[in-house]
This record gives sequence, structure tokens and C-alpha cells, in this order.
Amino acid sequence: MAIAQATIGTGATTVYTSSGESAVTAIFFMNDNASARTLDLHVVKSGDTLAATNKIVKTITIDPADTYVINTEKIILANGDMIQAVASVGSSIHATLSHVDI
Repeated sequence: MAIAQATIGTGATTVYTSSGESAVTAIFFMNDNASARTLDLHVVKSGDTLAATNKIVKTITIDPADTYVINTEKIILANGDMIQAVASVGSSIHATLSHVDI
């Protein structure tokens, strides 16, 4: 098991890029701000770009000092596939992602 971490910006922020085949087991998004922030999350195939067609979470609100967790289902990625996120305000939401090579 390994982790990847990123601070989410207002543009496409890559949280994790798969090298080989991997399974994402959990993703934590923590709002380290005194105001609520929103987040969009995308699973982007290798060679593609961020788009409405690869969005898996749309405009989820994360309250101040709260964490949004995705851990009910594994996300299987091929080589070069990415997890990307966009926040309503940069430098407020921090991501920690757990993954395993398969």
C-alpha cells in the first residue's frame, strides 16, 4: 500500500497518476479553511483531459475543518490513468490517496 498527496487548486490538479495497473483504495479530501469549499473529482484515462464525461463527484461541499472520504469501492486504473480534482478556492483542500499496485 502506498499514498499520494496533493493540495487541490482551482485548475486540474493531479492527485495521482497510475504507473502500471493500480487500485485506489481510499481518498480523503480535508478542508483546512474556515469557510466551506467545493470540489469536483475526475477519473481521467491516459491521454484524455479533464471533462464532464470523466467527472465522478460534482460540486461536493466540504465544510470548514471537515473531511470527505471515498472508500466504499476501489477505483482500478491502467498505466497513465489519473485522479484529478478541482477546488472552488485553491490551497484550502488537501488530498491523501491510498493505492496498491495490482
